[in-house]
Amino acid sequence: MVLRRAAFAAAAALLMASCTVFVPLAAYRAASANQRNVNRIRLGQTLSEVEKIMGKGPEKRSTRLRFDGLSIEEWSYVTDYVHRADTMITFVGGKVEEIRSVPWEEKD
Repeated sequence: MVLRRAAFAAAAALLMASCTVFVPLAAYRAASANQRNVNRIRLGQTLSEVEKIMGKGPEKRSTRLRFDGLSIEEWSYVTDYVHRADTMITFVGGKVEEIRSVPWEEKD
């Protein structure tokens, strides 16, 4: 009976360990702070307003021109380290047009 309990406890511990995701505390805290700040961003805000809210520039940034000549700029911040997701903020003509969650790309 004691052996069965020990085997069950070992199996349960192994199963729980395999479901655990290791996240460095500093990275988790930074992502949580980013998420709190992103929650304050509203459509129509300017690049400088968003930078002021976030307290820093983007962690990733891309720019391009749209077919009609308006600039499109995308800023990305890590906001969910556990589920591996960034929040991407899209600016069109210098104002927030879209805010969305984007999963990290898996590398083969």
